[in-house]
Amino acid sequence: MATTELEIGAPIPSVSKSVTEESILQFESCGILDRENIHNSTEMARARLGTSYPIASGRMSLAFATESLRRFFGPDVFNHTGTLNLKFLRPVKDGDTITVHGAVSHREPAAQGTLVIVDVYCENQNRDKTAAGTGTAVVA
Repeated sequence: MATTELEIGAPIPSVSKSVTEESILQFESCGILDRENIHNSTEMARARLGTSYPIASGRMSLAFATESLRRFFGPDVFNHTGTLNLKFLRPVKDGDTITVHGAVSHREPAAQGTLVIVDVYCENQNRDKTAAGTGTAVVA
């Protein structure tokens, strides 16, 4: 990774994903299999949230942001030293397109290199932020 890519303000690669009811159900089928919840049941989402649709798990947005950070830092760096912390701000649902954005916000010396901190956020097709947080990795 070139030093200029790590400068304050350097953007991370954007990742865009279309979210469909099928992708939500497929994603959920890898996790909670034994019971209905707000992510796999319209009725449960209606009862608990007042929505007419199931919502995507926050773990989907986490996976999208992780993909963006892996592209930025490289899988070897991010898989070994990377972290991601997101706060989920609004529901993601069938028909949304989620795009991950971010930029380097801070750098500091670390034991094994440079700790690089990236401000990350996800937004939907209406430019509403759906998640925001920080990602980090130590770059040799």
